Order: sequence, then C-alpha cells, then structure tokens
Amino acid sequence: MIKQLVKAVLPQPVIVAAKEWHSRERRYWSWGHASRAAGADYAEHDLTAFRVARSRQIVGNEESYAKPPEELLPAMDIPTGSFVDFGGSAGEMCAVLQRRFPSWVFTVVETKAMADASRSLRPSISYSDQPPDAFDVFYSSGTLQYLADPERLWRDALGRTARYAYLARNCFSHRKTFSVQSSRLFDNGAGSIPEGFDNVEIRYPHRSISESSLKAIAERMGFDLVARFDGRNSGVPSKSTDAYGADLLFKRR
Repeated sequence: MIKQLVKAVLPQPVIVAAKEWHSRERRYWSWGHASRAAGADYAEHDLTAFRVARSRQIVGNEESYAKPPEELLPAMDIPTGSFVDFGGSAGEMCAVLQRRFPSWVFTVVETKAMADASRSLRPSISYSDQPPDAFDVFYSSGTLQYLADPERLWRDALGRTARYAYLARNCFSHRKTFSVQSSRLFDNGAGSIPEGFDNVEIRYPHRSISESSLKAIAERMGFDLVARFDGRNSGVPSKSTDAYGADLLFKRR
C-alpha cells in the first residue's frame, strides 16, 4: 500500500533516481573494510567444490568454453617454454593451450583449496598456490581486482617472467575504489550445472586498479607495453560508472 502511494505521488523521474540510488555500488574506505563487509571468504569450500564439479564435466571439451586471446599466441612462438595462469580456476584455458603447445609446461596458480581440488581433473597441468620461481609467459584474466595488493603481485610476477606478460579482463579506474561484488553460485565456472548445489549468493571484495601504475611498474621492471586492446571491459562490474576495461600485453626488453 505504501509503495503504491509513493508511486502515485512522486514524479516518475524521482522514482527512477531513487531506484538507481538504492541499487548503486556501495564504496568502502579500504580493502579491509570491503572484505569485512563481504563476510565469508568467497574462495571457501562450497564455491571451490562447485567450480571443480562444474569443470569436471567439460574435461576434453574445454575449447567450447575457454578462448585464449589470439594476441597471446605469438608470445608462445618458441619450441618449449613455461606458462603461468594466475587465477586460472581449474585449468580450463591451460588445457586448451596445452593441446596447441604440447611441449610447454603449464601451471595454474590458485587458492590452496582450489589448487588441491583441481589436480585430479587435469594431471598434466601443475597446480599451486604460489607461482614458480621462473617462467616465460605470465597470464592473468579478471583476477588482479580481487587481490588486496595487486601491484605487489604484479611486481613479483614480472620479476619471475622471462618473456611476456598478458593482463586480461581488467577493472581499471582513475581513482582507487573498494566495493563488495555479489553473484549467484551458478554464475561461476563454465559448463552445465552439477547436481547437489544451491544457487546461493556469493559476496566478495573487489577493487579498481590503476592502469598507469601497472604500466609504470612494468617499465621499471624492464618491460615494454607492446599492445593495448581498449574496451575489453568484461572485468568491470555492471554497476561501476567510473571503471573501464583494457587488455595489456607486455614484453621484456
């Protein structure tokens, strides 16, 4: 009754503005504040179990769901090498690349729970919660914005990278923002939905990244930006108004 009265009294533009304000992306002062607001760790047991169960159903058919960027392939133009996918889930994209580059070594870096649970799915791929000491190509897609300190990770990764580094599905912004992102469990992963799971809400901390800072770090670490692909904003939350996406490819000098 109250809602009907409000709609009858208020002009339509006011009602629309109120809805947009209510559904806005709430901002937090720091990563710590966003983490506490999100609640339970989004990488805990239930989510890990679902992602692994879903990925199990597409083993051998990963090409239908995982599409490596075409621009990444020339970076793998040597007979043998080592490739790291930071935040690579259960290794779906590494499986696709491994069939194309069978002499390469592939490592997925994930949470310990995810790494431990994924090993039996694709035993020809290595899984760890820490990157190897050295590798030829570093790749990360839609992951840095879910880290407390992405710039520290970026410096560390470049220090171990011998040839190329590719960052995909980024959430860039000219100002630092922290928020809580939410999704349904069934929105995670690829393939048909496995039985035995409820489509619960998953909440996790999210932050924007400074593109200029990542470029400056790469410059100091001996890398040149050789390609930038603008408008690839699949890493940008739908409610963000000041964020943008771009993929970046760096090469060591």
